[in-house]
Amino acid sequence: MRFESARDALKHANEFHQKLVVFYQKLAKDENMPRTQLLLEYMISEEKKLAESLANYEKNTPSGVLDTWLQYANDQEILKLPIVKNHPSTQSMDDILELSMQMSDELIAVYQVVAEQVDEHKVKDIFNNLADMQWQKQKRISMNFDRFMDI
Repeated sequence: MRFESARDALKHANEFHQKLVVFYQKLAKDENMPRTQLLLEYMISEEKKLAESLANYEKNTPSGVLDTWLQYANDQEILKLPIVKNHPSTQSMDDILELSMQMSDELIAVYQVVAEQVDEHKVKDIFNNLADMQWQKQKRISMNFDRFMDI
């Protein structure tokens, strides 16, 4: 997919978070282990918060700022849902954490590439903030993962 504007990049990331919500909901529905279900419910909550944050960025950014044109062609292999090789109920908590980190790393990479491409400081700041927000999410999930392991 080719991003035409910063707004398109935000919308694509928002859609990706929404798809991750559905993906994690399916894993949670098929999961038999209560701890793993709890981890998945937590990840669903985090993805919903991020999707809402992206919608708020778009809504609250001054008119015209997100209409900055980008010359960035999104690689078709990034921002795609992972393919679960095993039956979902056989995914370990470590597998799920690894999937989450992989998806976060891909989003961070997209945000950083967009931030590096634009000259408009407001747009650059938005995408740097989004990369930081995604990194903070990774950190929270990793810390809470350790807590889930203690349950």
